[in-house]
Amino acid sequence: MLLEDPVLAEAVEIGDLDNLVRLADGIAGAREWDRLLNLRDRCTLAVERGKQLWGVAHYCNFRLALEAPADIAGSIVTQPRGHMLPGPLTEVVASRLTWEELAPHLADTPERSVVAQERVLRGEDLSAAYIDTEILGLPLSLGAWEGRTPLASYKPSGGTFDPPDLPPMKAVPTGDHKPLIDEEASIALADLGQEWLERSNGRVEVVCVEGSGLDAIATLGAPSVRIAEVTLPVAMEWMMWLAASGGAHGVRTGGATGRSKAWWALAQIAAAGNDWPIASNDLFESAEGLKWFLWSDLNDDIGWSCRLAVEDPIDGLAWVLSALDAV
Repeated sequence: MLLEDPVLAEAVEIGDLDNLVRLADGIAGAREWDRLLNLRDRCTLAVERGKQLWGVAHYCNFRLALEAPADIAGSIVTQPRGHMLPGPLTEVVASRLTWEELAPHLADTPERSVVAQERVLRGEDLSAAYIDTEILGLPLSLGAWEGRTPLASYKPSGGTFDPPDLPPMKAVPTGDHKPLIDEEASIALADLGQEWLERSNGRVEVVCVEGSGLDAIATLGAPSVRIAEVTLPVAMEWMMWLAASGGAHGVRTGGATGRSKAWWALAQIAAAGNDWPIASNDLFESAEGLKWFLWSDLNDDIGWSCRLAVEDPIDGLAWVLSALDAV
């Protein structure tokens, strides 16, 4: 049942979106959470009457996840997110509240597991907690080999999703063009950039060849590049960041989803996909012999970019990934 509030009732009936957002901002600023819930519910009901107020309802959910106490914020994660918000509510909530604060207020839904994995990314070891790990196929603690990709941060005006730092690179000629190999790991690598490709202006290309990383880059079409060999943790940071991101105009999937997709891509490259879900140490041992590279062409990339190459010296295979998205 809606609480009586003539001001909210009138604003919803008028349906001025800018005014409703300003009203939500004022209510959130005053920390009147029950009233913000009231506005959210009124906008949701108005949608059923044909008023296009779903965006305001979703914005109310965002502000509640971002600022409300844990008992309210925890209940918000199962609410519709909407494609206009900067990130998933599971990530917004977990960006500021600990698992101990949130756990009592999270229903036993898939979102509970996602929130837990977001807290794992922020350094919590939840191995002893009762959490369904089958949702994302991930352990409840971070391996030392995973790297620490920059975490999303949120404020009322939006979010910050900085990429990892690029290492110094040196210019080198690429290798030889090679015949393409149809390999399942290529699908997993391309899936890292799915949001950029499907919901933004992105271009995602993946090539697998028999040869070196430079051969794979050449086969992709780059005659000369700048390149740096990097460690597995650095490569994981970039794969996680790419898979978590929505690019310039897509929908951010969140850090937990990014980590899951990066793990799956690594398992496929390391020929460990049949062991999924896989223990952290087992995945690391399977991938230990791989060689990783970050690369760029000789022009400065504008906008969003992730360019990665990997060699498997034992099997003699190499993959290259190029994901680009304009601002």
